[in-house]
Amino acid sequence: MIRTLIGLSAIACSLPALANTYTDDEDVLKRKPVMSVSVDYVPAANNMYGVTFAPYHYDPDYSNWGYYIGYARSKDEDLVVEEPGEAYSRETLWRFGLSYTLVDNFSVYGGATAYIYELHSTNNITPLCTDCKPVWEKEDDKTWGAEVGFRYMMDMGLMIGAGYNSATESAVISVGFAM
Repeated sequence: MIRTLIGLSAIACSLPALANTYTDDEDVLKRKPVMSVSVDYVPAANNMYGVTFAPYHYDPDYSNWGYYIGYARSKDEDLVVEEPGEAYSRETLWRFGLSYTLVDNFSVYGGATAYIYELHSTNNITPLCTDCKPVWEKEDDKTWGAEVGFRYMMDMGLMIGAGYNSATESAVISVGFAM
């Protein structure tokens, strides 16, 4: 663990090898932003799949900074309840934060997350009419957390990332493409 922390500190201190650095004689119009779009997998209680958008700046004053926003959701899982009741659960995860490029194509990110567990159920009361529907009730539990991770962007545009999310207490695995 100590070796890992020392290694990460050495990478963070290697400032001469920054990404998106430009010389003064370069044309400002040739600079282009980079947008990373990735598909995410979060192995929480129910597997969640989502998407993350992560733009990176091309401004030479803020060339190392970027930000991201992500959304992931699980499939609706049916729950066993007493007849004639029905119930299902759903998990949703919102992620947003900042990223910082340490060395060329390697960046770290961190931010806030909102994990929402929803329980949808009927109240087991069925009205006595021909076209009546049961009454659905919704309970949700929101948990705020934080996350930290890293992204590596290959030269061909392929981006991979991994991180840890404290709200779901699980990993966040990302594979995407940078445009």
